[in-house]
Amino acid sequence: MRIYFCRQGLTYVCRILQQELPEDDVLDCPPDAVPEAARHADVLIPTVSPIGSDALQSPRLKLVQQYGAGLDSVDIPAATAAGIYVANVPTAGTGNAESVAELALFFMLGLARKYRQTQESIQNKVLGSPMGQALKGKTVAIIGYGGIGRALARRLSGFEMHILAVSRRGPTTDKSDDGPPIARHVAQDGFHTVLREADFVITAPPLNDETRGLMGQAEFACLKPEAFVINVARGPVLDYAALLTALREGRIAGAGLDVFWQEPFDPNDEIFQYNVLATPHIGGATDVSLQGIANRVAENVNRLREGEMPLNCVNVEVNPKG
Repeated sequence: MRIYFCRQGLTYVCRILQQELPEDDVLDCPPDAVPEAARHADVLIPTVSPIGSDALQSPRLKLVQQYGAGLDSVDIPAATAAGIYVANVPTAGTGNAESVAELALFFMLGLARKYRQTQESIQNKVLGSPMGQALKGKTVAIIGYGGIGRALARRLSGFEMHILAVSRRGPTTDKSDDGPPIARHVAQDGFHTVLREADFVITAPPLNDETRGLMGQAEFACLKPEAFVINVARGPVLDYAALLTALREGRIAGAGLDVFWQEPFDPNDEIFQYNVLATPHIGGATDVSLQGIANRVAENVNRLREGEMPLNCVNVEVNPKG
């Protein structure tokens, strides 16, 4: 089979997937060449590139398989109409959720210990300054309590933090809910109450119509001026204008961002004038995570080869191509 990553520069990822699928061709192309590549592909891996109806008209294409969880760049209705499976790899069980959770923890520590200011102290030969905050005893609100949220809560429990969680449905009685003990888990109607209590807000939901702009002007108005906001989901989960205003006016103490509203993001954007720690969408880019995802992607390619439906297919109603 011929498999295209719809983005270039992913040499390591292409290599480990090729090792899992030695008889197949693992290739890449730039985002603007996706429609042409789709004509010769059995499988497209979107990463963060849009997969629209032009690419989905390919008579050969059978599967759009994300190398991770997010499918917000894929026109799923058009794929379904064209008889093309769309599948992803859930964050749990591959090391991806754990890797993203570790990055969220990195942001929390960096903001709490005023990492940006520490670099100024080093340059100015100042010792013992700035004074930071300990995580111990602070309250963290995890917004989106799926695989990433639970992985983060497990790690934060060792810091003796007060952990609150918000999910669309709230707590369930499902025995498969393997989250650690937390102080409180609420449904969406308790969102603003939780925000008012938080010293740290971590957003980790999937991006969809319900979560786009989830943190807007009203939500930022709920926060303490000492609070930090960290986004490891997708950029549009935070309303850009609302975040920028909150930073500009000192309504929050700072932000940690691994994801942005357009990617790559403008390094000269005004948002970086404020107390913002940023990384270039590397939450899941670790050795453990990328290998774990490669195993799941290879499994789905092999299922496709055998005429079976891929695992974690989001359009199960599709009438696949013969």
